[in-house]
Amino acid sequence: MEIISAVALISINETFFVQLISFLVFIFILNRVMIRPLISTMEQRKEYLADVKTDIEKAGLDLDDLNQELDRRRLTVRKEADTAVHELEEEADHRAGEVTQAARLEIVALRQETEKKINQQLSDARAQLTGEVAAITTKIMETLLGRRL
Repeated sequence: MEIISAVALISINETFFVQLISFLVFIFILNRVMIRPLISTMEQRKEYLADVKTDIEKAGLDLDDLNQELDRRRLTVRKEADTAVHELEEEADHRAGEVTQAARLEIVALRQETEKKINQQLSDARAQLTGEVAAITTKIMETLLGRRL
């Protein structure tokens, strides 16, 4: 073969074809070894993040449902407490001063107990959701950082 000598930037000879074939083999290997697994990992990460997002949305809806349930319970308890207060006031009007004082102490205790129950239920719900949010946050951080925390 005759080597063409020219002043051009690219000369077409047998080394050009060898380099072209080497480059195509390199691109093929790069695609198989690096690009396809990277794309697969990116797709898996997108799916995982979508699942996490739906879990977060579901947890948010659950939290809203719990808040609504707590509001309903609070209203019911307040109505019951108000009913008890009215009954005790009517009874207290008919009884002597000693019975009136005892009834008022009982109302205060009932209110405190009801508020304790409501506060306990609120703190239990918040603690449960805080644990779940912490676990989800840790998983997200581990996934984004690519290592265990």
